Amino acid sequence: MQPLTSDDPAHIGRYRLSGRLGAGGMGRVYLASTPAGRPVAVKVVRPELGEDRDFRARFYHEIEAARRVHGLYTAQVLDADPAATPPWLVTAYVPGPSLQQAVAGNGPMPEPMALRLIAGVAEALQAIHAADVVHRDLKPSNVVLAPDGPRVIDFGIARALEATSLTRSGMMVGSPQFMAPEQIRDQPVSPAIDVFALGSLAAYTVLGRSPFGQGHTAAVAYRVLHEAPDLDGCPPQLRPLIERCLRKEPAARPTPSEILEFCLARTPATAGPWPAGPSPALAATVPGSPQHRPAARTAGSPQQLPAPMAGSPQQPPAPIAGSPRQPAAARSPGRPVPPRPMINSVRLMYAGSALAALSIIAALATTPSLKAMIRQQYPAAGYGALSAVTTGTLTATIAGGLISVAVWLAMARRTRRGRPGVRILSTVLFVVDSLTVLNIHSQGLVTPSTWIVSVAEWAVGLIVIVFLWDRRSGTYFAELRQARHLAAPQWRSAPR
Repeated sequence: MQPLTSDDPAHIGRYRLSGRLGAGGMGRVYLASTPAGRPVAVKVVRPELGEDRDFRARFYHEIEAARRVHGLYTAQVLDADPAATPPWLVTAYVPGPSLQQAVAGNGPMPEPMALRLIAGVAEALQAIHAADVVHRDLKPSNVVLAPDGPRVIDFGIARALEATSLTRSGMMVGSPQFMAPEQIRDQPVSPAIDVFALGSLAAYTVLGRSPFGQGHTAAVAYRVLHEAPDLDGCPPQLRPLIERCLRKEPAARPTPSEILEFCLARTPATAGPWPAGPSPALAATVPGSPQHRPAARTAGSPQQLPAPMAGSPQQPPAPIAGSPRQPAAARSPGRPVPPRPMINSVRLMYAGSALAALSIIAALATTPSLKAMIRQQYPAAGYGALSAVTTGTLTATIAGGLISVAVWLAMARRTRRGRPGVRILSTVLFVVDSLTVLNIHSQGLVTPSTWIVSVAEWAVGLIVIVFLWDRRSGTYFAELRQARHLAAPQWRSAPR
C-alpha cells in the first residue's frame, strides 16, 4: 500500500481514506474505513470517464446489478455514487494477494490447491450469473486469495467501460489471454465467456503461464480465435476440464455447476492452507481491524499483502504452502516462461554432451578393433605407418569428442539464457556435424560402437533443431527480445 499524496482526497463520501492500493484503467483504488472503523476498498473513477454520459449511465446500471450479487466467494458491493464528481464505488476489503501475485512469486499451484481455487471461482460465477451479471474481465489479478478461500472482484465493471468513447474508437476492454473468442469478435456475450476465462485462469494457475502465450494483443487474440491452447505440462486430472472450458463454441463449454461438481469430486479432504491475510503493518493502519494494535513480529513470519483490485501494481506475495520454489529467472515478471519444447531442447543438449563424452570412451575401448580394421584396409603398410594412422584416427576422434562436449554445453547455456541467434547457430553447427559424421563414415575407419554413438548424437542434434524451431519456441524468443528492448535504457529517446 502507498501513502496518500497531495493529489489524493482525504475522504470519499462518508469514507476516510488511509492509503492507495493501486490504480487501473478505470481509476484509483484506496484502502478506507467506514465511520465505525470497518476497512473497505474504494474505487474512484478517472475524471475523464466521469465526464462521459454513456459511461455514467452504464456505470449506474452495472452497480445496481452488482448489488444483487451475494456469495461467499465474491467481494460484496457495499456503496456507490455514480452521480458524484468523480463517481466512486465501495466494495468489501479482502485481505490477501491476488492469484497473479501468488503465481508470479511462488510458481504454479499444487493440483489439490488449484482444484479448491477453481471450485471457489466457479461458485463465485454461480452467484454472479444468478444476478444476471456477466463478469467480462475474469483474470488472475481479479481473484484475491483470502485466508479462507478465493474472492472474485470487479464483476460487471468491464461492461461499464464498454460504453465509453475510448472503446467505441476501437480500444479493447479486458485481457486477450483471458477473453473468449466471441468477446474478441465483439459478438453478443453470455455467461459462457466467464467459463472460457475460468479455463484460461485454471491453466495459468497450474502452468504459471497463459495457455495462449504472451506478446502483442493482436497476436494473442489470433491464437485465441484460431489455435488450440498450449496445455503442455498440465496435470492429467485437470486437463479434460480445462480443454472443455476453452472450447471455441460457447455451447460446448461446461456450466459453473458442472465445474464445481468436477472439482469437488476430486478435491482431497485435507489440503494446504491459503496464503495468510494482510501484513501487521497494513492492518495496524486500518482502524477497527482485529490487528489494530501493536504486535511484535516473530522472526521468519511471512510478510502478507493488501488485497489488490483490478489494475493494482504487482507486489511480491506471501509464499503458498506446498508450492514449488521457482528459480529467480522464472519468477521475474519481465521474463516469459520457457515453453516445453525449449525445456526439452536444453535437456537434449546435455544428453548430446554425454554422448560426445561416451564417443571418446568408446574410441579408447575399441582401439584393438580399430587397429585390426586399419591393418585389413592397408595390408601392404608397414608397422610404423599403421601405428601412425591408428594414432591419428584416435587423436582426431578424441579431439572431436572434446569439442563436441564443449559445444553442447555452451549451446545449452545460451539456450537457457535465451541468447539471440541460438536457433541459427544450432542449425549451422548441426550441418557441420552432419558433414563430419558423413566424412568419417565414408572412410570406413569407425568401429561399430563408435558408429552407434555418433549416429545417436546426430539424431539428438536433429531433434534439438526441431524443438528450437517449434512455433512456441519462436514465440518465446520474440517475447524475450521484446522484454530486453523494454528493459534496455532508451538513450536516444531520453530528454536532452
